[in-house]
Amino acid sequence: MTLYSIDKLLNQILSQPEWEKQKRYHLLTKFWYQIINKKIAQNTRPVSLKDDILFIATSSSSWSQDLNLQRRSLIIKINRCVESPINDLHFASVKWYQNQTIPIDKEDHNKEHPSTIIPESSLNLFPTDTPQKVLEKWLEIVKKRAIVWKTCPHCKTNCPEGELKRWGICIICFQQENSSELGLME
Repeated sequence: MTLYSIDKLLNQILSQPEWEKQKRYHLLTKFWYQIINKKIAQNTRPVSLKDDILFIATSSSSWSQDLNLQRRSLIIKINRCVESPINDLHFASVKWYQNQTIPIDKEDHNKEHPSTIIPESSLNLFPTDTPQKVLEKWLEIVKKRAIVWKTCPHCKTNCPEGELKRWGICIICFQQENSSELGLME
């Protein structure tokens, strides 16, 4: 029996045609993280490659929409790095929660939206097993918000502090006032 080094065996296995697609996917994944910024990297993850389309999981539908608007420029950047170009990028939040932790930088996350008061990293964002546990988690979040949130001076309901800083009232009151000024509400 002839002994071969691990390197030779791996190179021989990886040179087989069945591995080409997997190697290409890993190469595209590597380049994906090189062309995007830290914030996008925290909220996206390449999940598969099929028919020259790279599928990217996103942490939310808003990230999917935002990146979809940047799709053409991202494709151009990726295709500059690889020998065989991709045709398209598809963004969806569907596969984000499968075997993935969400890395969130607390400082950057709170700057993302003025109404955020509880850092998302302190919440368990993964689905729990039973409806009872989901309800308990939701009640826990509501209790935390009731403690931290401020009261809207107009309607006396709890609202994020960021809304009060921005408009002086909660978003619902703000929308009602602005839509009545435009004649949209009766």
